[in-house]
Amino acid sequence: MRIGFRVKEILAVTALTALVAVGAGLLHFAQLTRIVVEEGMGQAELVARQLFAQSSRALERTPARGAWEALHQDAELRALLEASVGYSPHLQYALIADDEGEIRLHGEPYKEGGQAADRQTLASLLEVGPVSRTVALYRPGRVYEVRLPLRLGRAPFGTIRLGVSNALLRQELEAALLRGLLLLCLALPLSWIVALGLTRLSLRPIHRITVAMDQARRGELVGTPDLGGEDEFRELASQLELLGKEVQADRLRAVGEEDQILQVADHLEDGMVFLHRDRRILFMNTAAERVIGAPLSWVRGKSLAEVVPAAHPLRGLLARAFETPEGIRNATVWLPLTEESREFLVSAFTVADAHTPVGAVVLLRDLGSLQTLRSLLSYSAKLAALGRLTSGVAHEVKNPLNAMAIHLELLRGRLHGAPDEVRESLKVIDGEIQRLDRVVQGFLKFVRPQELRLASLDLNSHLGEVIALLQPEWESKGIRFSFEPAAGLLPVTADAELLRQACLNLMLNACQAMPSGGEVRVGTTHEAGWAVIRITDTGSGIAPEDLEKIFRLYYTTKPGGSGIGLAMVYRTVQLHDGSIDVQSELDQGTTVTIRLPLG
Repeated sequence: MRIGFRVKEILAVTALTALVAVGAGLLHFAQLTRIVVEEGMGQAELVARQLFAQSSRALERTPARGAWEALHQDAELRALLEASVGYSPHLQYALIADDEGEIRLHGEPYKEGGQAADRQTLASLLEVGPVSRTVALYRPGRVYEVRLPLRLGRAPFGTIRLGVSNALLRQELEAALLRGLLLLCLALPLSWIVALGLTRLSLRPIHRITVAMDQARRGELVGTPDLGGEDEFRELASQLELLGKEVQADRLRAVGEEDQILQVADHLEDGMVFLHRDRRILFMNTAAERVIGAPLSWVRGKSLAEVVPAAHPLRGLLARAFETPEGIRNATVWLPLTEESREFLVSAFTVADAHTPVGAVVLLRDLGSLQTLRSLLSYSAKLAALGRLTSGVAHEVKNPLNAMAIHLELLRGRLHGAPDEVRESLKVIDGEIQRLDRVVQGFLKFVRPQELRLASLDLNSHLGEVIALLQPEWESKGIRFSFEPAAGLLPVTADAELLRQACLNLMLNACQAMPSGGEVRVGTTHEAGWAVIRITDTGSGIAPEDLEKIFRLYYTTKPGGSGIGLAMVYRTVQLHDGSIDVQSELDQGTTVTIRLPLG
């Protein structure tokens, strides 16, 4: 029986269609195994990220030592763990393990405290071929894991683990495969009917797909292509494989680069805000969050108009930046912060791609801190210049005083028979010259630059030596000394000689304030990084109006006092980056408290 050409063509096309359908089915099955694994992994990763976000929120509110306890007590995290298995049809369990593999939290609480099994990751199935992947999916009782590491600060803390059963993945695969087989069975009876009309058109759409995929690989925007083909199938497979590899590599590279950029940007003192061309906020660093008044997590994706009020200066600057190609450079603007307004140097300019604006960048520099630093440097320079000037003036005064004292002694030698009034006047002049000389000497000592000889110093033994020096002299005058050193007091870094003189001056003042006898109590304590010295007397006390003046140079309430001792004490404490405080009541006594940094 002779078969006609049309029948041959239909049979050939039908056979070709069947062959293509079988080949496509095998390719589809190979891709289907990958899709099922990727879908299962994607759903598990979504659950893992939810658990990660909830864990991070719990850890942010908790010190490092109570981290696991905080996770245990977080009801939302517990509920999320228990509901995770029901959320995805692929999940068999959800748990959080520590670095040693011990199960700390589990969707089934009775399993907590056990050791997590060491299972193969689900991602490893994507790295093997379709045959190996299919064999792995059909092995009985296999469970694969999706893991997400937890960190506390920058240190590894634990791992979120989600178990995905291959039986559940296999059910998804078989359901999809069944649908494919049903479609294949329907396609074969119909293929000989439509085959003849489709043979001439089959290659054209595939070629268009190849062209479109090549354009997509180059980043060009393409529409929906038609179908076509013979050799173009291989070209399409090659282009699809190349595109998949490049997209995956770009994604990994982008994630790594984004993390590095975020870390660098958050350490910058200047604020940075990146916006989309529709003025939605894409990113801003920590310094910019203080200016905007909200965290990035809250403002991401919102327009600037939704975040700051209409009168905010940044809105006007940004509008001008979009309107002018050169943008705004180094504009001085006062911006409102939470508690005050601060002066900022603001630059805003657009970012263009092929002359088309795609976004904008805003840079914010706080001028207040710069001006404060300049003021401190200028003030320090002025103080140094003033110290040199006053020291020179004091030396210039001292030389004439010495000459006056010498000539006064010469006058006394020539006026042996002078009247009593003359001798009395000479005596007064001599006393005033000596007093003025003491003032100049004290002033020179006060303004002369002091070079500290810093060393580790045990305050308890140091104060004990000062008390031992004063005790023999003042105990005979009815004054008792008591010393209460703090146990385990850490050493301070100080100039031993300067600190000894300061404590000696304070204890002498305490003794001199008790002419009828009394008690001087000396004690040490430690308070949050500070070593504290307290010196208390039971003397006459200091009037309230005099408390603010006692550390002034030359101010004194004692007859014959120079007014230099307490000023030197204050200067010594300041040189050691410490603080001094005085509390006193008339007829009750005085307490002087010195705080010095530990270490």
